[in-house]
Amino acid sequence: MGALGFAILALVWGLAVQSQMIVFDGLYSLISVALSLMSLVAFRIIRKGESKHFPFGRVVLEPLTIIVKATAIGALCVYALTVAVMDIIDGGREVNAGWASLYAGAATLGCAGMAMHLHRRQKAVRSDLLRAETTQWLLDTVLSAGVLIGFLVAMVLQARDYNTAAGYVDPAMVAIVCLLFLAMPVKLLAQGFREVMMMAPAAPIEQRVRDSANGVQQRYAFDDMVLRCTKVGGQLVVEVDYVVGAQTTGRTVEVLDEIRQEMTDDLRDLNYELWLSVSFTSDVRWAE
Repeated sequence: MGALGFAILALVWGLAVQSQMIVFDGLYSLISVALSLMSLVAFRIIRKGESKHFPFGRVVLEPLTIIVKATAIGALCVYALTVAVMDIIDGGREVNAGWASLYAGAATLGCAGMAMHLHRRQKAVRSDLLRAETTQWLLDTVLSAGVLIGFLVAMVLQARDYNTAAGYVDPAMVAIVCLLFLAMPVKLLAQGFREVMMMAPAAPIEQRVRDSANGVQQRYAFDDMVLRCTKVGGQLVVEVDYVVGAQTTGRTVEVLDEIRQEMTDDLRDLNYELWLSVSFTSDVRWAE
């Protein structure tokens, strides 16, 4: 409710002082509230785990939610950038820089406090949704700080009777902020689509899993090994097929179960929900 009230206040304040920057901040915050509620609902659904209708769980909701968030934020930035460019072409926009600076200062402190709170929560809960939410509030903090600096500059220009130059400050800030912000939704979209399409995880994670699987292959003298892995939300899916050869040690079911446990324990430090499948075959065709 606090974030919703903050967004409405920004919209009213922005319209009152005729600042497109503050209106943009209010719209961004309003969309952020709606997206945060969506993230909360998705997170609760994901925590229900697997069921008859969702035998592999519901983790795909996490990247899908991130895709929706990124699309909404990207669309807002493109729209605001278009309006800002039109204002610049039309000769700028007059703004009450004093009241606008007061808002920007309060917004900077409020967003910084929320970002710090979410950062502490993120350490306890491994979730891409929470990470995206933290990033969003960090961007809000940077935005508000930049806006504060811009309005202070406008105040100085107005005090020295450079009103024409001061009129360009507000739309110029909107344009700059939108261009900077577009990088975030593009990155989130790429991440979301990679996970929805079940592509390979980030190189450090994939290498960590491969090192673990290679270690098992060497210790038990398997002839070959085929590894497939992906990350979907907070779940790490790993499938390993070992090819048993003449020199392979330990062929009992008990030893094979020990291998599965070894890999599970070895990958525990990655702090993901591990979905591990380890298979053994004497025919390489079944591993390919």
